[in-house]
Amino acid sequence: MNKPFRGLLALCSLVIFFSTSLSAQKTVQGLDDFLKNIQANSKLPGFAVAVVKKDAILFSKAYGYADKKKKTPYTPETIQPVGSVSKTFIALALMQGVEKGWFTMETPVNDILPFKVINPNFPTEPIRIKHLVTHTSGLLDNEVCYSKTYTASKKPSAEMNNFLKGYYTPGGTYYDTANFSHTAPGKKYVYSNIASALAAYIVEIKAKVSFPAYCATNIFNPLRMTDSHWLYDESKAGKYATLYEVNRQEQAIYKDLVNSDGSVKNYSCVTYPDGSLKTSLNDLTKYLGAMIKGYSGEGVLLTKPSYDKLFMKQFTPQNMPATMDPREPNRAVFWSYNRKGRIGHTGSDIGIAAFISFDPVTKTGRVVMINTELEGMDNITVIEAFVNLMKGLDNFEAGK
Repeated sequence: MNKPFRGLLALCSLVIFFSTSLSAQKTVQGLDDFLKNIQANSKLPGFAVAVVKKDAILFSKAYGYADKKKKTPYTPETIQPVGSVSKTFIALALMQGVEKGWFTMETPVNDILPFKVINPNFPTEPIRIKHLVTHTSGLLDNEVCYSKTYTASKKPSAEMNNFLKGYYTPGGTYYDTANFSHTAPGKKYVYSNIASALAAYIVEIKAKVSFPAYCATNIFNPLRMTDSHWLYDESKAGKYATLYEVNRQEQAIYKDLVNSDGSVKNYSCVTYPDGSLKTSLNDLTKYLGAMIKGYSGEGVLLTKPSYDKLFMKQFTPQNMPATMDPREPNRAVFWSYNRKGRIGHTGSDIGIAAFISFDPVTKTGRVVMINTELEGMDNITVIEAFVNLMKGLDNFEAGK
């Protein structure tokens, strides 16, 4: 596979034309009109947008269709996967584990795992939890193998623990030296979905419950995120968005998962914590508001010192790993800092795109959920609509 499904989106620079004035976009009505125009003149099936400031929701609305064939509108209650935004929930669960005394960020993963994860190129170098959360572990996504973790089914094709053991241990079904970097832990940044799932599995081991059960009890329920869950939930099926592939895709996996009309079949992934969280705009807005409050010293899921560690920049000029993306020049615990100083995460998967971020100075954040993927061939029109959308949110936030 040429690209990770859930990697950070490489967005091109475009000349942007606006249908409404910049000043109009700074009002709720102006932003609403602007986003209606984007949806009407783009290939985006549906999308939802919110702007939040701690407890205050400044804007929340959805546009287009959750299901084009049925003409079902996309609403703030519509549920869809959010790709790698999911990893921020792993981060929160890990920090809760640190508070419980289960481990620290310095703990070697082999002190916890029931099997050993050893990079054959650096057999004596310990891989620590901090390496997993900053994508510097030297554990790689072998794309030939990773594509097989996706299946056209409502439930994953294997248990996550069995897959991870088979992927990282010699003699395992999925073991290959290509699963490991030729760079020692902590020395090079390489985004890894499977290593992120390994971090969630560490929480599972220490909590002695499944990762979905842990999140329900310790994150979703306290924040009243009633529509958020990891695996397909039949009772929520009527609220699920239909996903679409608007752009031409070349990877073979798409032939198995995408229907002839461009709609995406129900699919699942064995390493589901790395990007399969299903949630709604309403729920994700509650979550982002809680994270902004936590950053501001007013959170309820962690102590202030733990929130500080969650969002702390992990690198300095003296310990900067190689190949860091200049658009995201630093990392926190799974969260990233972009070059404008915003803290956030992006999500991309088959038929979806999602974005959360906040400005640490103004304490204003945004959520964007789209039921199609931005990446792919012939995607210039979709990318242009997305860049316009984000620029409109920039202008709205600037007015607040």
